[in-house]
Amino acid sequence: MHWEIEIVLFVVLIFAALLSLAARNLLTAVVTLTVFSFASALLYVVMGAVDVGFTEAVVGGGITGVLMVILIFRTGRKEFPYKRSKITFSRAVPFGLLALFFFLLVFGSFGLPNRGDGESIVNRETSPAGSPNAASYYIEHAEKDAHTPNMVTAILADYRGYDTLGEETVILVAGLICFLLLRKRPKKNED
Repeated sequence: MHWEIEIVLFVVLIFAALLSLAARNLLTAVVTLTVFSFASALLYVVMGAVDVGFTEAVVGGGITGVLMVILIFRTGRKEFPYKRSKITFSRAVPFGLLALFFFLLVFGSFGLPNRGDGESIVNRETSPAGSPNAASYYIEHAEKDAHTPNMVTAILADYRGYDTLGEETVILVAGLICFLLLRKRPKKNED
C-alpha cells in the first residue's frame, strides 16, 4: 500500500483536529473540520474505498461544511466567552478516563489483522451451517459477481443495495430537514 501517504494524511487529520479545537473563531473551526473531512476522504481513497471517500467528501466536507457556514452567518462568528475554572479532581477524572480509553483503543488495534487479509482468523471461520462467513464470501466472489475490482463498491451496490438505498433516503430526509430549518422566513409586518 501507500503507507507514506497514509502517514501524511494521519498527520493532517491530527493537526486539523487540534487546530479546530483551539480555534476561537467558529468559522475557522468549521473550515479546519472541513479540511479534516477531506483528508479523511483522501485516506479512504488511498485505502481503495473510492466510494466511501466520495461519500465522506460530499457529506462530511461538502454538505456539512456548507450547512455549518450558513448557520454561523445566521448566528455569529464568535463563541460566547466563558470563565475558565481551575482543573479540579472532578474535572480531571473524565479526561483521565478519556486518555485511558484512547490507550486501550490503540493497544487493541495492535491485535487486528491487516486490511483485506483473506487468511486472517475472522475470514477463516465458518457459520454454524458450515458455510463461509459473509466477509470470506465477499473477498472471494466480489469481483466475479459484480464485475468490479473494488470490493466496497460491490458490497454497497450489489450485496447491500436495498440497505444502501435506505441510507441514502435517510441522508436525503436529513438534508431536507436542515434546509427547512435554515431557510429564511419573511418577516411579519406588524401594523
